[in-house]
This record gives sequence, structure tokens and C-alpha cells, in this order.
Amino acid sequence: MRFTDPHRANAPAATGDGRAGGRLVSVASGLLARHDPGGIKTMKDYDAIVVGAGLGGLSAATSLARSGKKVLLLERHNVPGGYASSFLRGRFEFDASLHELSGVGAGDVKGPLWMLLKEYGVADRVEFIPIPDLYRCVYPGLDVTVPAGRENFEDVLCDRFPGQAKGIRHFSSIIFDFAMEAIGGDLMGRGFDQLDFSKLPTVSAHMHSTMADVCFPLVEDHRARAVLGQLCHYIGQPPSTVSFLPYAMAAMSYLTFGPVHVKGTSQALSQAFVEVIEAHGGEVRLNNGAARILVSGGRVRGVVAEDGTEIACPCVICNANPAVTCLKLIGREHVPGWYLKRLGAWSPGLSTFNVFLGLDVPVSELGLLNHETFVGHDYDLDRQYRNAARSLEADLPGASVAAYNAADPDFSPPGTSAVVITTGAYAGPWFELGPEAYLAAKTDMTRKALAMAETVA
Repeated sequence: MRFTDPHRANAPAATGDGRAGGRLVSVASGLLARHDPGGIKTMKDYDAIVVGAGLGGLSAATSLARSGKKVLLLERHNVPGGYASSFLRGRFEFDASLHELSGVGAGDVKGPLWMLLKEYGVADRVEFIPIPDLYRCVYPGLDVTVPAGRENFEDVLCDRFPGQAKGIRHFSSIIFDFAMEAIGGDLMGRGFDQLDFSKLPTVSAHMHSTMADVCFPLVEDHRARAVLGQLCHYIGQPPSTVSFLPYAMAAMSYLTFGPVHVKGTSQALSQAFVEVIEAHGGEVRLNNGAARILVSGGRVRGVVAEDGTEIACPCVICNANPAVTCLKLIGREHVPGWYLKRLGAWSPGLSTFNVFLGLDVPVSELGLLNHETFVGHDYDLDRQYRNAARSLEADLPGASVAAYNAADPDFSPPGTSAVVITTGAYAGPWFELGPEAYLAAKTDMTRKALAMAETVA
């Protein structure tokens, strides 16, 4: 097990989705053993154990299995995928989380995500459905559909906000310059001490900037800022705090390659990963996560599965969030003090409140012709996030309305439509509620979300 101290070397940076820092690394063979009154019985060798079958765990297990390693993947849920999964309600199947994917591309223009999935042997097992536009944005006095393609994007926004045209084009150029420098310099894969920032002028200028730091001096119209800021919702932070790095990478990817969805929901994508893992000799166990990661002498020794099985293996890759990994699975006593301080310095990120609707009417009759529609009453996205963190009683400042049948007519049974309303929510206010108050707040939030969606449907 290795934790890298940032004062001694380059520590892996925290990411917006909760993955960070400490890596459990090494590759060697392990032994599967069960507790037995007569002693430990060796059952099988593993080169690596992966904890959690979210897309990170599935990707790691796939890469290892394809490289010839013996891999065991443990997942506590009854389906793989984490957020990339689906669930059934009556005759409707809903995507648990995914609205749009970027980086796939279409036709002869393939993006980096598609190329990675191709390398993994996953791309040919799934069908991607192109989505014509990035999103529709509806606010008081404003209704604009943002298209894919850099030129289309700039032209539509400059036509809608002619007084901001110069700033919009300048902001767009910074997005693409930053993203291309980051990709060319392998910013994600190399330590800062290995980068030649003299060759990365845009990255050097904005590496520590927020989206608002870069955008707001160039674009003064609060309506245009709101339209440009909608991608912040995919990252889960408002313009004033979201790092320009993930914003620029997401914007470049969506604009260059366009958004797509997965035929058969994102569950089909996760299942394709499982098929590849098993085809290369890997083992995937559902309904059986990891209860503990075994550590002794400063090294990983294996895991204890939730069914009590002890599995010895000196390479464990954990797809759980870092707080759960360190405090519950590994144990505080085995984690360096500096890393515990880092965990304590983090604050919980944004969650979402979702209303899943199976409707007995097609989307064409609802008027929802776009896959993704952002609707709001307040142009100030930062204020939206502050209000979500404070109280459950205020009116919803904004929401997204995903009409999956708009891009995929076969997403739900004929004559029906599947619509998901999503709004930001922080856990704090909900934790303060008792059972009855929780149910009442949930009902009230659902009512507000429906009212928000009915302004566009």
C-alpha cells in the first residue's frame, strides 16, 4: 500500500466525483482462503482484487484482465455499474444517473472515450445514440438551444447575445486552447514537476482558475453567463468554485464530439465491461462487496468480503470514495496522518434529487423535443447552489429535464415516454429531518420538481 505525501512527491489530486489520493498498488498473485475450523484452505490465485464495480472499478478490472492478470471484482449491489446502471418500475426501465456521455463521437470522428472503449473491447458490444444538441436552456425571457460543434456553439450564442459576441468567442478560444494544451502535455497523467509550462501558456495562466474567473471578465451579461455555466451542473459545483480544468475539458469534449446516450441504458455499457472481464478469465461477484481491506506492516494483504470470505492478495484497487476506503475499509490506524487531514479538509459535494416519470404519452405531445433541458428561475447559478445547501423550504431555483425518448424513440414502450427531473440537493438539510418530516420533505420536493418541469412540458 502506498500513500504519496505531497511534501515528498506529487500526490494524486482530488477529483470532483469523490476519487482521490491514496492508491493501493502493486501486482502479484494472491490466495483465496475461507475461515475454517481446520485452518485456511487455498482455493485460487488472484493477481488483483478490485473493490466496487462502478465504471472506475470495471475499467481497472478490464484493463488488468486483458493484460493477462487474474482479477476478482467484488460488488455489493446486485448489478454492476454503480451510477452507470438502470432499474425497473413496472414496464419502464430508467437510467439511474446518466444523461449524456461525451468523448464518443459519431461516424468517422471518434473521440477519446470511444478509443478507450475500443481498446478495452467494449465499444463493439454497445450501441451509442447521437444526441443532436448539447442542451436547451430555459429561463425567464430566454429560451436557447445550445448545439454541438464549436462554430455552431459560438454562432448561436453570439447571435443570441450580440453585445457579448467578442467575449464569447474569446472564452471559447480559451476553452479549446486550454484543453488541447492539457491533452498534448498529458496534464492528467504526469506530475507537475514533469511539465514544461513554457509550452503550456494557457494552462499556466488558468490552471488555478475557476470557470467564473475565466468567463465573467469576458462575458458580462448574466443571461449569457447562465447559458455557458450549465455544464457546471455535470461537475456538481457552481461557476465560482468549479475548477476551470474539468469545465474546459468537458466543454471541449461535448462541443467537439457531441453528446450520446447508450442504447439500452448505461446498464448495457456496464454489462459489456463484465462480459469482457469474464471473457479474459476474470471473475465478477455481485451481492458481495468488501467488508474490510486487510493491512499489516504497512502493506495490503487482501480483503474480507461481506460474506466473510478472506481473500489474500497484495494488490487491491478500491473504487469506493476515499473516506469510506480509508476510515471503514482500511481503518484509520493504517492511514498516514497527513492523508487523514486531507480527508478532514474536504466538504461533502452536491447530490441530486431525482423524479423518475413513466408517462403514458409520447414526448412529442409533451413538447419535449430536446434530450436535455435546463430550466430555472434564477440566472445566478452560485445562488442556486447556496440555496440548495441552506434549506429545503425555498422554491427550486433550477432543474434539468431529461426526455430520453427524444433521442431514442425506443427507450420506453410505444406510446409512452420516460422523463427524469433532476435538481441539486445537499445532504445536510436532509440529515436534520426525522422519518415523518423526511417523507413530507420528499413529497414537497417532488411537487416542486414537477412544477418546474411543467414550465417546459
